[in-house]
Amino acid sequence: MQTRTQSPDPVQYGRRSPVRRFGVPFTVGALTVLLLFGALLVGLRVARAGALPGTVVAGTEVGGLERQELRDTVAGLAEERAGSRISVTRGDALVGATAGELGYALDVDATVEAVLARGRQSNPLTALTDHVRAFGDTVTVTPVERVDEAVVAAWAGGAATQLSADPVEGDVGFDGAAVTRTDPRPGFVVDAESLRAMTLEAVSAGRPAELVADARTVAPATTQADVDAAFAVGQRAVSAPVRLVRGGQVLEFAPQEIGSVLSVRRDAAAEPVFRIEADVDAVAALVSAEERASFEVDPVDADITLAAGVVTIGQSSEGFRFDPQATMDQLLELATGDGPREAELAGEVVPPGRSTEDAQALGIVEQVSTFTTNHACCQSRVTNIHRIADIVRGVVVEPGETFSVNGFVGERTVENGFAAGGAIQNGEFVEEVGGGVSQFATTMFNAVFFGGYEFVEHKAHSQYISRYPEGREATLNFPTVDLKFRNNSPFGLLIDTSYTDTSITVSIWATKWVEVEAVAGGRTNFRGPETTVRTNPDLPAGSERVVQGGGGQGFDITVTRVLRFPDGREEREEFFTRYVAEPRIIERGS
Repeated sequence: MQTRTQSPDPVQYGRRSPVRRFGVPFTVGALTVLLLFGALLVGLRVARAGALPGTVVAGTEVGGLERQELRDTVAGLAEERAGSRISVTRGDALVGATAGELGYALDVDATVEAVLARGRQSNPLTALTDHVRAFGDTVTVTPVERVDEAVVAAWAGGAATQLSADPVEGDVGFDGAAVTRTDPRPGFVVDAESLRAMTLEAVSAGRPAELVADARTVAPATTQADVDAAFAVGQRAVSAPVRLVRGGQVLEFAPQEIGSVLSVRRDAAAEPVFRIEADVDAVAALVSAEERASFEVDPVDADITLAAGVVTIGQSSEGFRFDPQATMDQLLELATGDGPREAELAGEVVPPGRSTEDAQALGIVEQVSTFTTNHACCQSRVTNIHRIADIVRGVVVEPGETFSVNGFVGERTVENGFAAGGAIQNGEFVEEVGGGVSQFATTMFNAVFFGGYEFVEHKAHSQYISRYPEGREATLNFPTVDLKFRNNSPFGLLIDTSYTDTSITVSIWATKWVEVEAVAGGRTNFRGPETTVRTNPDLPAGSERVVQGGGGQGFDITVTRVLRFPDGREEREEFFTRYVAEPRIIERGS
């Protein structure tokens, strides 16, 4: 069995002996160096209570400053950097803001602490290095800063809008007789994202900066050629007066007036891009009422007259009305065109109500019916008969039209030329303005009857009057009792009237289209007069007076109109009339 304990090897010992001999001195030396190093570092720290010499913050020397002085200096630096101006230009346009307005801020307290921490780090080697550098080099401290990127982005967007410019479109206008123009210019759109990046970089650098914005050119929709062409037309428009003539009258528009009614409309999608227009209301305002009237003419209808048994058709003519729209169109065309600046005034041509050709086509060539009734001479009622005959004479009724005596003549009044005359009211003979016109109505009724025309409305007298044909007569009372007939023939008709002191005649001229025969039946259903008694306070009590003695029987009668047409057809129409007897009227005093 061997033991582990061995005598020391003199060689090995000799090799280890230096360690044993020199280990203590080496440890003591290293410790001494460290103690000296620490003492030096502590001494430097004690000797340098403020910022290390040679310390620079963002280009500002702060070495040796005590805390309060250092803080004041850093605060000034913060204010200076926040006030740094960032300018952005695009051509002649410029916008700018301070770094502080753009979200920049320097943290004064944090920066002061960062300065004072130099040479005082927990790592002694790093701290000593700063002290050593402070003897002859520069200790650079980066300030503690921040930038609000959202503020930068918002500002950059607004600045891009301000620096951008819409293109200037070309334009042409009128100022009286002068033509104005605006030549087109391109616009610019600034890239907001590019501007944001540049601004953020500049603000972060903490110093003033002049930036040039990136911009994209935007071309206008109009061209120089468009403006040149429209300007040339505009100048031509106001180069001289425009004259419109008609019937010896002249309407002249001076260049100043022309320019006042013209305008230019731009449509980039049209060809040409610029279109000169006129304002119809403005043109109308330039023409006075007197000037309009000098050009206007009423149309003339072809008159159909009868003289000595001959029908004559006159010559019709068109009328003319001033038309502002037509005048505006002419003015614009003549002013802007290359041709003459004078033309015949256009307007609304008003056709006659009845042209010569229309009148000829009515076929009014012969007398187809006539009828005459007689009356006593020189009564006031005769004045009314003649007056209504004068009014109706010459009336033309076209095929399909209906003629109304009341509608055409109107109310019988003194102002309308009528006088008081005999009439029947409620069976009593009285005097009223227009009395007697029923004789004209009866005469006309028979002319229409034998002309074969259709009766639309008529009413016989309530009592039979011997001067009229029984069952073929009519009365009038405005506005309730009328005589109306319709021209149901294929030809027009002309009503002719004539009279003497004792007669009235109504004739119809047209083209004979039917043969008419009247067949009267006998009187039937006779009736005697009735007596009417009424009170008259102007008479003495108990007395009486006969106002109307009564006379003539009442009866019924039917007249048949037989119509025989050229094609062999035959039609029959019955006209039934019931007459009452003339009443006996007595007044008694009350």
